[in-house]
Amino acid sequence: MTPDMPTKNVKMKICLIGEEGVGKTSLIRRYVFSQFDEKYLRTVGTMVSKKVVNLGPIENTMYTLHMLVWDIMGRRDFMSLYKEAYFSRARGILAVLDMTRPETLDALTDWMEGINSSVGEVPTIVLANKKDMQEHVRVEEDDILALCELHAAPYLLTSARTGENVETAFDKMAEMAVRSRFTGPEPEPVEQ
Repeated sequence: MTPDMPTKNVKMKICLIGEEGVGKTSLIRRYVFSQFDEKYLRTVGTMVSKKVVNLGPIENTMYTLHMLVWDIMGRRDFMSLYKEAYFSRARGILAVLDMTRPETLDALTDWMEGINSSVGEVPTIVLANKKDMQEHVRVEEDDILALCELHAAPYLLTSARTGENVETAFDKMAEMAVRSRFTGPEPEPVEQ
């Protein structure tokens, strides 16, 4: 980084979506706190975590991103009731499926359409979680790819347990969100 390169402090809301038990909370805990808990951690309502990420240079600017990571209860009926409040001002989406449960892949279309109807198109990455459970995997990578092509979203195979691709996923989302906002209106400054 050169001393004359501008730095911007921004905050952005990133939401995780997907059915119950896909590992949204575990992915967040792995990324934000470098922890994993074998117990099922059911989210009741919503939970917000924060992580500061340094990005750049992006278009000759360095960014200090204060990422607010929102976790929501994985029930579509909850999402339909509260989607306006939950997704409002979201700048990125991590859409999570469980590779051991094919129905969680099918459900992502409803989740992704719910977001688009609330906030329009925002950068999205599909996370196929529980990659470490190879003997139980029932979702084919071709099926994940088909969903991603339908929604113009990249995907990563992740494991909250081992940490595989977790940091990559969140960091890539941070960069996509900043790039998306950089080409549009100015990002919101972080209140000091």
